[in-house]
Amino acid sequence: MKKKLLSLLLVIALIMSLGVQAGAYDIDVAETGADADIAIVAADYPEVGGELESEGTLPKYYNSALLGYVTPVRNQKTNACWAYCSTATLESLVIKNGGSNEHLSTMHMNYYGSKTPQGKGWQRAYTGAGYPYIALGYMTSFGAIEDSLFPESMELEDYLNNLDLKPHYYVDSIIYLDGNDRDTVKTAIYEYGGVVGNFHYNASYLSGSSYYYNVPGLQTNQLYGHAVEIVGWNDSYSANNFGEDRRPSSDGAWLCKNSWGLSFGANGYFWISYEDMYLFDSRFGPSYAISNEKTMTSFDKVQQNETYGAVREFKYFDTLSRLKKMTYVNVLDFSDGYHNIDKVIFETIAQGSYYTVYYIPVDESGVPTDDSSQWIELGSGELKNQGYISVNVGGFTVPKGKAGIGVQIQRMDTETKLAIGVDEWLRTSGVMRFIPESKPGLSYIIGYKTEPQDLID
Repeated sequence: MKKKLLSLLLVIALIMSLGVQAGAYDIDVAETGADADIAIVAADYPEVGGELESEGTLPKYYNSALLGYVTPVRNQKTNACWAYCSTATLESLVIKNGGSNEHLSTMHMNYYGSKTPQGKGWQRAYTGAGYPYIALGYMTSFGAIEDSLFPESMELEDYLNNLDLKPHYYVDSIIYLDGNDRDTVKTAIYEYGGVVGNFHYNASYLSGSSYYYNVPGLQTNQLYGHAVEIVGWNDSYSANNFGEDRRPSSDGAWLCKNSWGLSFGANGYFWISYEDMYLFDSRFGPSYAISNEKTMTSFDKVQQNETYGAVREFKYFDTLSRLKKMTYVNVLDFSDGYHNIDKVIFETIAQGSYYTVYYIPVDESGVPTDDSSQWIELGSGELKNQGYISVNVGGFTVPKGKAGIGVQIQRMDTETKLAIGVDEWLRTSGVMRFIPESKPGLSYIIGYKTEPQDLID
């Protein structure tokens, strides 16, 4: 059987070879001192997320748990709510697609998201609070393994001694959601079983199994983030279910699967009001749905230069308002026998723009050619969503050796973007939060021109 590349993750790691070097990117991270139960770091992330259109009329009540699309509630270990809710959301999609209802490993993801022995990666201890982009990078760079292969009892040393573990599932499509659009969130839950949502948690605002935080104006450094899987909704959930001194103005709430054990709320579930002040707040990172997963085989491999996914958006060229298109290229080595490319995956918030994926030959020194007549188009289309985009390229076979895989983004008007997801040094007030494993000569920008055809009229 021919070996194939199930997915080829295109994340631009470091632009160096064309004379442009990426510098450290500053994010404003709140130092909340979150405890063991509140574990997602709030920061001044850019607001992302798009709307989804439902294919039919959405019901007024929906519950994935009643339909059997959820795994049992867990009691999280360490500050890893972001890992528990993301694996739970992937588990729901797997079940909905007819797969196993077994738990996936949360601790493997947690250790992946901590500082490596070489000092690279996310600059956090595995017991500390996490960042929302860790889970996104893990699922689209590594994938996920069964909890039976790497249970919660495993320690960091076990992770470092088993770096050759192979993923069972791989995520190639993730949709960032506009949490302000209720029907968008409902559509994603209905289609995929559940979505990841983040909110500010204060225990005094929980009434039984009902939660509503109604104090406006919290600054980023006042937010205590918690992440959950949202698995349903009830438009008629009574406002009277919430505390007398903090009732929402109207009925309606989201059903959330928590990761604090069966003693929390109603057997581990709770309802959060539609009117909650900080649910889906962009300062907790994107709210998202996992829209596609695949069971990996021994003939599948993810080919990539980086292993952390996108940690920020490369939007430099958006400041050039008349520039119409830009091509981003990663040079990859296809010398290991995996030559048959199944899909190309990249991350972008350029919703509404147009993409084209290319195979781009390289010269003897490994530099991709800027002669577009030598490029081979592998796929194209409109970017209908923000997030991780999966492009089926039909099993394109590349020759043995190095080659460039490029994503060209062309905006249709001045309102759309040229952005693409990148690995980048992240820092706050001089403190590094993330250090990539980037190497020079692997990532390129091609197509920066000023001819009239490349400008928006």
